[in-house]
Amino acid sequence: MDEKPLITLGELAEKLGARLVGDPSLKVSKVAPIEHAQKGDLTFLSDSKKYGYLKETKASAVIVSEGIEAEGKNLLVVKDPYVAFARVQSFFYPRPQSTGEISSLAWIHPEAVLGENVTILPFACVERGVNVGEGCIIHSHVFLGEGVKLGKECVLYSGVKVYHECLLGDRVTLHSGVVVGSDGFGYAWDGRDHLKIPQVGKVVIGDDVEVGANTTIDRGTLGDTVIGDGVKIDNLVQIGHNVKIGSRAIIVAQVGIAGSSEIGEGAILAGQVGVAGHIRIGKQVKIAAQSGIHNNIKDGEILCGTPAIPVKNFFKSATIFSKLPELRQRIRQLEKKLGEMEKKFHESISRGENL
Repeated sequence: MDEKPLITLGELAEKLGARLVGDPSLKVSKVAPIEHAQKGDLTFLSDSKKYGYLKETKASAVIVSEGIEAEGKNLLVVKDPYVAFARVQSFFYPRPQSTGEISSLAWIHPEAVLGENVTILPFACVERGVNVGEGCIIHSHVFLGEGVKLGKECVLYSGVKVYHECLLGDRVTLHSGVVVGSDGFGYAWDGRDHLKIPQVGKVVIGDDVEVGANTTIDRGTLGDTVIGDGVKIDNLVQIGHNVKIGSRAIIVAQVGIAGSSEIGEGAILAGQVGVAGHIRIGKQVKIAAQSGIHNNIKDGEILCGTPAIPVKNFFKSATIFSKLPELRQRIRQLEKKLGEMEKKFHESISRGENL
């Protein structure tokens, strides 16, 4: 791996808009965890559980939030240390840049159009009518079907498959094993067989989208499956036909979204969330891991459980659920006492006693 660039704390402070406490001429070369950082490393403190490491760390400088002090330490004080960490990492590990190499072992159709400074590595397949934007990097064993269009500076890692007519915006990253534009799961039962419904739409992916390894995005049945700008999708996610995902939504690993559902801008679906078909999830919604979504959700709601309910109600229900054995025992005891009281009552009546 290439040697990482050196940068002074003064330069970092300027890039991050940080307040520097310490030596502006001191240089750092990488970011390391606070518990393992050494001299020459930059680290950050965003987790209060790791506050005890601040005094002990050997890092040359620490990114911290306002109000954090550490005598004898070089500090970069920012509003959000984790956001600052992400920006610093992008400096030390920038987005891959195209070298302009086109391998003689790649198959490129004569009618494909390649922009300037495109990299295509061995055994990639670029079909008729494909348009690859400037600065794209196409790794080995990538398949681009007829009529596919890529915007500028896209990176497609080994084994990515993009079916015919699908459209990708600028700076899209598809990790290994991603399949874009496979047929949606559409069949009609005629009383004897499941008749396949041809899937003739496409997939349209916006700018600055990143899709994790082995995720699949189905093409639309008639209209298109649409992934908005800035959406981040984790590994092993299934997105069904005609799904619409709003800009800057987060979709975490093993989520399944059935056909024709809509996910609002900025929504977060945690791991293993399942969304039924034709559901509308509003903007800025947050859904906890393993939740099941069967009904529409309004903007800004926070939900948990299967079927999903507001998170406060879920935790109340969970508290009650943990006490069910105890409550069951108490109910049995009450039933027993009530039965004894009823027996005495009827015995008294039969003896003609006044109550």
